[in-house]
Amino acid sequence: MPVAVEGKAAGALLASARQNVRAGEFSQAEIMLERALRVEPRNARLWHEMAQVKYSQKDYGQAVQFCIKSNSLAGKDYSLMQQNWLLMEKAYTELGEPEKAQQVRIKAG
Repeated sequence: MPVAVEGKAAGALLASARQNVRAGEFSQAEIMLERALRVEPRNARLWHEMAQVKYSQKDYGQAVQFCIKSNSLAGKDYSLMQQNWLLMEKAYTELGEPEKAQQVRIKAG
């Protein structure tokens, strides 16, 4: 499966979300990503972006869940999967679950 490429609508929403993240406006970024995911619910990259936003909001459990969702849709995008594993490692560490953090770190390589 090729690397996810967003369509025009989802791509514009993703660009807005990234701009919101840079400005520290995580709630607004979340809204943009939710809209993008309604347009492209099987886009693994969008799920990863949402996981990053959730991590930034200190919602570590949701960050892990969105990384898992992203990996389930990533196909052969090993770079994206690795990014998900590394974000999951950080989230598990924040959740006080060092064993799970170590397990996903091993998967990240």
